[in-house]
Amino acid sequence: MLRALCLSACFLFASASASAQPPAPAMTAFETGQWGVAESAAASQVSDVAALILASEAALMPITLDQADGLSRRERRQAALRAQDYAEAALALEPDNAQAHLRLAAGLGYQSRYVNTVRAVMMGLPQRGRDHMVEALALDPSEPWAPAMLGAWHLEVVRRAGEGMFDANEAEGLALMRQSVEMDGAPAAIPYRFAVALVASDPVVHSAEATRMLNRALDTAEADAVGQAVAALSTHLLDQLNTDPDAAQAEAVRLLEE
Repeated sequence: MLRALCLSACFLFASASASAQPPAPAMTAFETGQWGVAESAAASQVSDVAALILASEAALMPITLDQADGLSRRERRQAALRAQDYAEAALALEPDNAQAHLRLAAGLGYQSRYVNTVRAVMMGLPQRGRDHMVEALALDPSEPWAPAMLGAWHLEVVRRAGEGMFDANEAEGLALMRQSVEMDGAPAAIPYRFAVALVASDPVVHSAEATRMLNRALDTAEADAVGQAVAALSTHLLDQLNTDPDAAQAEAVRLLEE
């Protein structure tokens, strides 16, 4: 029941909203979908908080955008650990950086997908991830990814383990996700991920809202590599939701667990 409670709250496509911009070569590579190049270029800037945040994000992009077919579970876990290392290095330089807290939460979340469930819980991975999301929300209430990730955390814990596990609450999760979608600067990935959570929970009960979220993602997707990937994923899930809700649910669950 507690299998891999990391949760796909551990998604983030938010480096562009950081207060400082990472080095141009790393950002250019990121915007064009060269995740490995972006990670390496950004990670070399060991005293640059924005660069370390970008490196953390880039390390996980193949997984978050469902582009990791060639990666083994071990390689995916290594990517999660690298993402954590970069985020922790950023926090060592700037402890109150909300983006770095969110990046660390993402790395912890993905790590828990690829370790034994009991070990993940004993290590406190779900709890630690939640705590960093809460801290990020307190540090920067204007950052839409903070309520988005925390809301997704609540919804995924409830889906996998039931109401109340780790104090997860479906109503709170829905409220946080709906809040994040309406915030200034919310990218297309937020309504897309909200739709994934809704479809994974119940594609019939949540069909109307999930459809609105997927259409919103398509309407707001940007032209960079992340935006185009989100648009393609949204189109695919929307087509499945319209033609085969059971298949759509299976796909949403795969996206949250694989």
